[in-house]
Amino acid sequence: MDSQPNLTRERSALNPEGLLNTARSAAAPNKPVNFKVFTPPDPAAYADEEGRFEVRPIGTAQGMRELARLHRRSWGGVGIIEKRVLTQLWPMALHLGLYWIRRGEDDKRPPVVGAFWARCLAEASLTVGHLYPASLFKGLSASEIFEFGGLVIDPAMQKRGLAKALADGARLFIFSRRPALLITNPVEALYPIYKSFGLKTVGDKPVDYPYLPGAKVWLMYARFRDLAGPYYM
Repeated sequence: MDSQPNLTRERSALNPEGLLNTARSAAAPNKPVNFKVFTPPDPAAYADEEGRFEVRPIGTAQGMRELARLHRRSWGGVGIIEKRVLTQLWPMALHLGLYWIRRGEDDKRPPVVGAFWARCLAEASLTVGHLYPASLFKGLSASEIFEFGGLVIDPAMQKRGLAKALADGARLFIFSRRPALLITNPVEALYPIYKSFGLKTVGDKPVDYPYLPGAKVWLMYARFRDLAGPYYM
């Protein structure tokens, strides 16, 4: 006897379309199954009515002057004046600014309202490396370590979600570069923002910063594998 009809019936039973039809019949014998089409949300519905933030690199002389003015406005309010030795190190780092783009003014130069910088230790000096325990750097080359800092926020923009936007931009940068070790030394006022990144601290209190009289900083660090753990299962 020819076995082909049986084989055809077996294939039909395993056919995904046949299984789908069976499922439809069991769920609703006389009603077609309607699949809901996903419609992406309209970004305009979630944007600020007055404008939006954008992260852009700062690489021009004009951008650096604007950043210097932002630093003076921000740190002047807490009594910190950056020394020239620190600003001279700026060109050795990659600076990323958070710009405020007003609605209807996309063609105008936006103001920088926040910023941070990062530099690979293979390309720039480590200014406060002596404050960290030597064991932290054991087994690592300079190219695997990034120094991170310069988080500055325009005092007039703090109630617009600026801190979160800046933190999100900094986190994206960290994940794009994936340094084996990240070190930073924020002033006390910015400690909570850095803590939200998942960074750990050396010691249980801030220390005197050697280049800014009267300023205290936290010595913080993180290994990328620990930061990335919750995101890469």
